[in-house]
Amino acid sequence: MAQSISKPGVRMDSLEKRRSERLMLSIPIRVIGIDLAGAQFAEDSQTRVISRAGAQIGLTHKVNPGDSVRIVNLENYSEADFRVVGPLAVENNTSELAVECTEKGRNIWGVELPAAMDPATSQAGALLECRGCRQQALWMITLMEVEVLDSTGQVARPCDRCAKLTFWTYADTIRRPRAFSEIEPTSPPPRLDEALKKIEKRGEKRLGMKMPIRIRTMQGDVEITKTENLSKNGFAANLGLDLQVGDIVWVICPYSSSDMDIEQKAEVRRRALFDLGGRRTYGFRYMR
Repeated sequence: MAQSISKPGVRMDSLEKRRSERLMLSIPIRVIGIDLAGAQFAEDSQTRVISRAGAQIGLTHKVNPGDSVRIVNLENYSEADFRVVGPLAVENNTSELAVECTEKGRNIWGVELPAAMDPATSQAGALLECRGCRQQALWMITLMEVEVLDSTGQVARPCDRCAKLTFWTYADTIRRPRAFSEIEPTSPPPRLDEALKKIEKRGEKRLGMKMPIRIRTMQGDVEITKTENLSKNGFAANLGLDLQVGDIVWVICPYSSSDMDIEQKAEVRRRALFDLGGRRTYGFRYMR
């Protein structure tokens, strides 16, 4: 268990108390991210355990340790970014994952969790070894990483020698919960990131600008909002309108509600798979 922590001045009983400040609570959540095939996904799931540091969740989509996911609490629609620390177990094609909130001080659970018994125990040092090159280094590890190390024996960390993200385990073999075979991968599997490929093929620069915009459908429905990004040939926006790929709309961008505003035709080229709070992200391309 926590005997792998080696930080001067940190008592093991204090660390155990801090680790026990977790709550077994099932909260409906939506997990949004990019899977190993490079495809965007939105999966509804539930928490198993929550804490100030993060949570344990179940997920059928495959993700890498170190990946970032967006988690939405479907009870209060509060959301935040989380880092996948690593797997804890796999059962019936569902991975039990430890995730850690990357937004400091953010609590999306809607539950008042007890404060740490000792703030000094929120992180501690552990001597870890890269399974790729066998380099050893003293890492500052979080409590969620301790959970994963105690369960699977390894966490994903960047290695300067391997020049990539690799799996690290306790340098002291006695402290490892299991032995590793020679055929086990020493780093997370590569992911074919189709999203990045699409950006490269797009051939035009997109700017993350919030510009006022008015969109009018062919049926006469109107919505005024702001763009998420812009390019010379199109834009993306979050809308409450229910549009389909291929729909044609009239657009004023930027919108100023003056007589000088000029409408342009645009086509819906992309529609997000999921909506949040009744709004959905769409990609539009101007029609010349």
